[in-house]
Amino acid sequence: MNAWSTLLVISVSAAAVVSCGDDSDRGSNTSSASSGSSALSSASGSTGSTGGSPSSSSVTSGGGSGGQAELPPTFRVQGVVTDGNAPLEGASVLQGGGEVQQVTGADGAFDIELTTALPGIPTVVAGKIGYRAGGKEIYELPEGSLELVVRFAAPPDNTGYDFGDPGNGDPAHDNSTAYCGHCHTTFVATFQGSGHQNATKDPWVQDLYAGVAASRSDPASCAEVGGVSRQGQLPGAPDQPVDRCYVGDGVLPDLNDCGGPGDEACDDPDLAAAQQPAAFGQCADCHAAGMDGPAGGRDLLDATGLAFEQGNFCDVCHHVSDIDLEAPAGTGGRLVLQRPSERVSDEPGSALRQVMFGPLLDVPNGFMGGSYQPKFMEATFCAGCHEHRQRALVPGTELDGARWPDGLPIHSTFSEWSESDYATAGAPCQTCHMPPLAGMFNSLDSSDPESAGAASGFGRPAERNRSHAFVGALEGSPRMIDSAIAMALELTVSSTLDVAVDVTNFGAGHAVPTGEPMRSLLLVIQAEACGDRLDAVGGNAVADTGGSRARGVVGAEVDVDGSWAEGAGLAGRGDRIRVTRPTGEYLDYPGVGAFAEPSLSPEDKGVPVDVPVQDVEVIDVAGDLLVTDPPLELSPGDVVWLGEAPELNEGAAARALAGMPGQDFARITVDAFGRRHVPHHRAVDLASDHRIPPSGAVTSLHAFELPAGCSEAWVTATLLYRRAPLPLARERGWDLVEHVVASSTRRVGLP
Repeated sequence: MNAWSTLLVISVSAAAVVSCGDDSDRGSNTSSASSGSSALSSASGSTGSTGGSPSSSSVTSGGGSGGQAELPPTFRVQGVVTDGNAPLEGASVLQGGGEVQQVTGADGAFDIELTTALPGIPTVVAGKIGYRAGGKEIYELPEGSLELVVRFAAPPDNTGYDFGDPGNGDPAHDNSTAYCGHCHTTFVATFQGSGHQNATKDPWVQDLYAGVAASRSDPASCAEVGGVSRQGQLPGAPDQPVDRCYVGDGVLPDLNDCGGPGDEACDDPDLAAAQQPAAFGQCADCHAAGMDGPAGGRDLLDATGLAFEQGNFCDVCHHVSDIDLEAPAGTGGRLVLQRPSERVSDEPGSALRQVMFGPLLDVPNGFMGGSYQPKFMEATFCAGCHEHRQRALVPGTELDGARWPDGLPIHSTFSEWSESDYATAGAPCQTCHMPPLAGMFNSLDSSDPESAGAASGFGRPAERNRSHAFVGALEGSPRMIDSAIAMALELTVSSTLDVAVDVTNFGAGHAVPTGEPMRSLLLVIQAEACGDRLDAVGGNAVADTGGSRARGVVGAEVDVDGSWAEGAGLAGRGDRIRVTRPTGEYLDYPGVGAFAEPSLSPEDKGVPVDVPVQDVEVIDVAGDLLVTDPPLELSPGDVVWLGEAPELNEGAAARALAGMPGQDFARITVDAFGRRHVPHHRAVDLASDHRIPPSGAVTSLHAFELPAGCSEAWVTATLLYRRAPLPLARERGWDLVEHVVASSTRRVGLP
């Protein structure tokens, strides 16, 4: 019988008393009590839970030798906190649901006041970081000293532990303590569909890991993007061969000597042992933290069952005993996992003594083994994965050690927050991304003031009952990103129609966008008068971040007459040709991280200013010649973009917008060949980081030609959020759509 089966046996007999633990999401696979025992063993006088016997618990009742008596409104209790053998120094003592009143000295002694004003059974609790909380429920005034046993949670991590099932938040399904959702129903329900739940099975992650386009399942669509159909592995189902479309970059083929032309795929289940990948790029360390077995350095494709379907779930996070900021991100590094290995007794086959780390001191339920870890309430906890500096991963490549001595900053959300006003104000990530859940007495849906106590938990203020949806940029109502960014549009008329757009990050404690460097913001400016589009004559253009179907330089790939072999081969009627002209100047932007250094020149910041010159429609293609209306007027050095007519509506399919008047905000990764916007496992440098820092503001200036004979003009500024570069999304067949963060249209009278 494994540990999880043992839990099932225990929970049947003890469910009435220990079916629910307090605020640490359980997901456990053992109990600290054995079959037929209760988590609340009666004791009188000074004796408490001290042994390792099957009937021992972290909670006992504490009372006198006399009959049951009504407790006074306030009363004092004295005693000693021990680790089961000796007095324990540094333990915090409090009434369950109240505030810490005392921290024990070397003698472990305590003397605190309890009150019946708090809901439920008055319970004296002791807790300490690294220990399981212990407590006593008080039904009558104790006549002597009490002992609170606070048991050490002994490392190291137990790689033989089997993670428990969170359930799905449906009481009809989660009808056993085998599921976290049996007690923490709302927490588990909010977790469903979250980024943490989807961390492993996210198809975009899996595509970039194996170097495939999963949506291009037939050979014809695969060939359209230059892919090759081969046998590979279905994510979540090891050893199950399927035909997959291998195209472009991928962690496995890029980091290993496999998957080359004419070879089997790196994830082919039939691949010989000597050819199997050995480098996995740390992907699974954060994207599949819930794999049973050793922590860290795992193959993402080894994730199956709960590890694949539930991603980074309750039983994983609540077995993180600490965050080591000096270690690499993820399991086996910064996320210090400690799955329990201690047994409740020396008897053969006895259950594991559970430990669940969480943000509360007063969780003395032995079924949970609640252990206080305040970092659960701090941004530091999120840094376990949301802060990642990367060495060069592709064999034969290296970083510039002088430029990036500590590694390439791929994910820097935590450091962005650390340098923001939000950190100063004490508003960690959880403030926004784990919003309070109204109407809950505590984290147990079945708990209420009448049942409050060691088993059902104590009353919590609203800010302690937080959603486990881990709300992302495009979630919430209003969406998080809509609450973070403000845009203002101002128009003036001189010899040109002048446009100023202010974009401010007023509501995020990190840069926008943050996290995965594939993400970007695009500011697009459109002006019209008398029903016709106005030509831009000044200001910046959206760079390659906006996406194009092809790019060429006049005098190199493009002739001055408009002949362009690559563009002509891809263009169709109705497409747009956009021409930008380099100015030799560079954008001086606020910058994030290394690019915020005041000593950097605009050129060092790496964003050239290219002015929009033309935006014309393709009406025909004659051989290599692009025929446009109006005709192209090109000069040597001009940059020509093949794009598409914009559709700047929420949910519209993303289109190629490079070269339009506007500005982009992104972190630009570069590989050893100088390719931009590469998946970050290939990156060896950053060309720029012109995202909008927390509390930062950017003003984008543009000018348009005044039309003759028009009395008014209309200007629209639209700010878009994209989750990935357009060419990559199209190559992989991802459903990339536009998300409108802000849009403003203004009218101005013309002279």
